[in-house]
Amino acid sequence: MDPLAQVILILVAAKAGGELLERMGYPAQVGEIAAGIILGPSVLGLVTFEEPLAFLSEIGIIALLFVSGVRLSLKSFAASEKAAVSTAFTGVVLPFALGWGLGVLMDFSFLETFFIGTALSISSIGISVRSLIDLRSLETPSGATIVGAAVIDDVLGVVLLAALIAVASGSEGSLLYTLIGGSVFIAGSVVVGRRVLPVVLARTRGARTHELAYTAAIVIALLMAWLADFAGLHYSIGAFMAGMILGEEIRSDRSLFDGIADFAFGFFVTIFFASIGLLVVVTPETLLSPFVLPLILLAFVGKVLGGFLGAAPFMATRAEALVVGFGLFPRGEIALVVSQIALAAGVIDHSLFSGFTVMVVVSVLLTPVLMAWGYSRVPFRDDRPPAGAR
Repeated sequence: MDPLAQVILILVAAKAGGELLERMGYPAQVGEIAAGIILGPSVLGLVTFEEPLAFLSEIGIIALLFVSGVRLSLKSFAASEKAAVSTAFTGVVLPFALGWGLGVLMDFSFLETFFIGTALSISSIGISVRSLIDLRSLETPSGATIVGAAVIDDVLGVVLLAALIAVASGSEGSLLYTLIGGSVFIAGSVVVGRRVLPVVLARTRGARTHELAYTAAIVIALLMAWLADFAGLHYSIGAFMAGMILGEEIRSDRSLFDGIADFAFGFFVTIFFASIGLLVVVTPETLLSPFVLPLILLAFVGKVLGGFLGAAPFMATRAEALVVGFGLFPRGEIALVVSQIALAAGVIDHSLFSGFTVMVVVSVLLTPVLMAWGYSRVPFRDDRPPAGAR
């Protein structure tokens, strides 16, 4: 099928699926992912995850994390710093240990066992953030904790991946590069970026039209994403930090924020969620594998229990701590990138990759439903929508 026709088809189907699921009381992203599964190789085979969809999906991750960073103020993020660190620690250690135990129990090689532990330790910040936005809970203590912990998880996941590749290749260079590059990027963003980038955006807002400000915000988001990737981190981390740095400046101009958010969610973010479904290639052999069900169960127990234990001392109720655990359950874009890199490096084979993909999809589909159920049981929750909520 023509690439442009594929984009049109996936966009229309994903939006229709999202609207349908929302009317039925479910989160929109579940319908968008389901549309990708139906149109992808697992069912109809009409659309494949190739260019330009692959590139548009990457832009979708950047757009989603940038808008999320804008919505989440630095004050609310800083207020949940201790809770996020505690949650990230337990939310990485417990899943990694469970994944390692599964690998040993099923007699996988050392590298495969290392991969399983690494893959289970990574959360999908994109899936969780979209759910928090839909539930108008991004700026709650639990929402800020989920986002903060997921960002830390992703950084640790990238470090673990670098360690895995270093062991597989017999070189320590990639691990050292990630540690140094990531540290320099984060420090530079905090020290320099917070002082320079808002000033640049403020100058562009003085123009007669908003076009220059839109362009400046988008360029800064893309630049920060590229710098994060260059530093050895995932580009989504750079986009999120760009959003947080520019957040106060953008939120002060409602039309600027709405323009960026509406275009991001109307096009790029929809493509991203549909693309997750396109990545699913499920065969009967994969579904019948004795590895898949234990992997899904341990992925759920490790993150939900780990998140709950880490967040419980800082949350007002156990129900809110449980929601934090649900928010860390999904594995998505970064986990898939990790698995693709491991497959290309010869660390895992196609059967392990396919089984892991099934686990990712199950976690992505269940998380929005679990979070909606969990938040319905959190008492006295602030339901005021954050700035720009639609």
